[in-house]
Amino acid sequence: MTLAAADPRDPLARAEQLHLWGEAALRRYAVEAAGQRDVEKLWRLTEAHLTLHGASGVATSRHTLRAYRRGVVELVSLWAGESLLRPARDAGPLYVQRLRAGDREPVLSQVEEGRRGRRPKRGPLAPATVELRLAAARSLYDALRWAGATEADPFRDVRTGRDTNREEDVAGLKVYTEVELIELLGRADEPEDRVLVLLGAHAGLRVSEMLALRWDEVDVGGRELLVRAGKGNKTALVQLTPRLAFELEHWRRVRLAAGDGEGHVLRLRSQYGLYRRLKVLCQRTEVRFKGVHALRHAAGTKLYRQTGDLGQVQDHLRHATLDMARRYARSDRRKLRGSLDTWE
Repeated sequence: MTLAAADPRDPLARAEQLHLWGEAALRRYAVEAAGQRDVEKLWRLTEAHLTLHGASGVATSRHTLRAYRRGVVELVSLWAGESLLRPARDAGPLYVQRLRAGDREPVLSQVEEGRRGRRPKRGPLAPATVELRLAAARSLYDALRWAGATEADPFRDVRTGRDTNREEDVAGLKVYTEVELIELLGRADEPEDRVLVLLGAHAGLRVSEMLALRWDEVDVGGRELLVRAGKGNKTALVQLTPRLAFELEHWRRVRLAAGDGEGHVLRLRSQYGLYRRLKVLCQRTEVRFKGVHALRHAAGTKLYRQTGDLGQVQDHLRHATLDMARRYARSDRRKLRGSLDTWE
């Protein structure tokens, strides 16, 4: 079965097409997609169910949709010998444990033989990534049951398992220290590189938020910027540090002089391009590359060490709950060391 062309940017339009088919046609489409292991059709079904019945509906962020789509792709790839409509009893738990163990060779070889870009991570996936893959798998089966293609629910009672590493022991591996940030900014000859580092390390922006930021959302004089449709599709104001405000103003003058002072703040237009730019800067500076998101963690860590106020960390990083900001309290090992120094 085929679908008429729909606006590729509009999940609601695609969901409406499936809705108009009726129950019998929708079931045939889903059974055919699962039987042929057609990732595009399976994703279209999952996206439609998320749009119509998901917690956020049409407000589901593009970042979440991309992550769930990747989860569907990985599940189909790793379940090469599994029936999607009649999976074996322990197929769900086995899938999750393979992700935790890093047994993802079919996925890795598929990507490496495909388009150029950022190489996928080898080895065990982080607990949060495993949770995301599990959520995507559950969404796929929610969609298949919604379409009447199966009654299977292989991920209903699956748990990801407990992480054996304490977050405070590994947090330092994912945070740029203040000395490292000074080195990066000192060796960043291009103003765009300095803005990139500071949008993460001072403003606490996520990669997708950096790429989406436009000049008309930046108020240098008022020292704030507007994040539109951030995580959870939320919009919020973010305060600028004096250094970030200065670098943004300087970068804008450079762009205006080149006749290019409107539109997006960063000329980089892809997550991979941003990732590569920071990695090259780290290599030139001889700072260990920890990823782009580690800049955001550096902002939270520095603010907590400066203020000891988790509420400020939550507000600045726009965490939904205070618990999400507590990682920065747990990762501050210097306070513990100072307390132990007084022991006789």
